[in-house]
Amino acid sequence: MASSGRNGHGRNGNGASPKGAGEAQLVVLPVLEKESDHPCFECARCCTYIAIEIDTPTTPREYDYLEWYLRHQAVGVFVDWDDKWFVKFDARCKNLTPQGLCGIYETRPDICRDFDWRECEVHVKDDPADKLLFETAEQFLDWLRSKRPRAYARFQEWKQTRGGRGKHDKALGRVRVTELLAPPGAPPRRPRTPPAATPR
Repeated sequence: MASSGRNGHGRNGNGASPKGAGEAQLVVLPVLEKESDHPCFECARCCTYIAIEIDTPTTPREYDYLEWYLRHQAVGVFVDWDDKWFVKFDARCKNLTPQGLCGIYETRPDICRDFDWRECEVHVKDDPADKLLFETAEQFLDWLRSKRPRAYARFQEWKQTRGGRGKHDKALGRVRVTELLAPPGAPPRRPRTPPAATPR
């Protein structure tokens, strides 16, 4: 019988199968990085938030919604230069790579394809990115009070009547004080020294 290898023990000469034979082949993926002249070099801001358009607020109930949005972390409200209102959620895209590139570029959603980097806030520097930007409820309420005083007055009246005096659930009032905290910036309170015991 003719031998299958030089020494008659397989192709490796030692009876072993060739390295990797019958094993799963590893797929090597390249790591991509942006060149320094890439228009989005060291930036991926557009992939770190989403914005949902809302109706322009005109009623106390809608003002209450805006205050509610802004009481949450990583939520903002802005008005663009077309006077359209949006709720903004700071949330990084799950497909954004550590290098700031899209991990599903070929199959990314159409809204991503339609976005033009030439019109983003980083490249358009003639005007602020937003006409109005509120990051806290206090910012929105201050703006409403100064720019729309009548609407602000109606809103406050609404809160004191319908909004502020909503249904109260007695079960939700079952709380107890466990600790007293000083307000931010206040000097720390010294612990109260117990009175000395009076000898009998």
